[in-house]
Amino acid sequence: MNSDPVKQAWQSSVEIAGAPPLEEVRKGADKFYRYVKWRNIVEYVACVLVIVVFTIYIFTMPHVLHKVGSAMVVAAAIYAPWQLHRRASAVPPEMAGAMPIYAFVRGQLVRQRDALRGIFWWYILPFLPGIALIFAGNGLHPETEAAGPPHWVRWLAFAGVFSIIGFIWWLNQIGARRLQKRIDEIDALTGRNG
Repeated sequence: MNSDPVKQAWQSSVEIAGAPPLEEVRKGADKFYRYVKWRNIVEYVACVLVIVVFTIYIFTMPHVLHKVGSAMVVAAAIYAPWQLHRRASAVPPEMAGAMPIYAFVRGQLVRQRDALRGIFWWYILPFLPGIALIFAGNGLHPETEAAGPPHWVRWLAFAGVFSIIGFIWWLNQIGARRLQKRIDEIDALTGRNG
């Protein structure tokens, strides 16, 4: 038995019968890295926009619940991208080092799958209290109440916001299932039992 880790990694990386060529796997890993990197950039930019808009709301909204809710949304927009970076940042394939490419790709897929599965707890939930306070404050300020839309429109907006949140959660669960299929394919190719 050879104890040289570099040689063991090389031997583990040789093409597996029926598997795509390793160069194709490496290209796929690079494509996945770029996708995750750009997805995260879009999320970071969106959070910066939320921070700017809701910071303005803190100073311009009429009711204290609006102001507190806006501040909570700003806090969530700081917390969520930090969690995104911590849980689902893009790791370039070059970081695999001596690790077999299949093991590296599988590890990244598992990491992203787990982040998507738990997205409600670390990305969506932090925004909900602030959004709820903003909606709660809508009917409590006399000027806003008089100039605002009828109550049914407010309830419709409330339902619409939470429908969008539910849709975002659902899309992420679909993404997690797709990643799980890719993980299962790698497991089948490498003979791993999960």
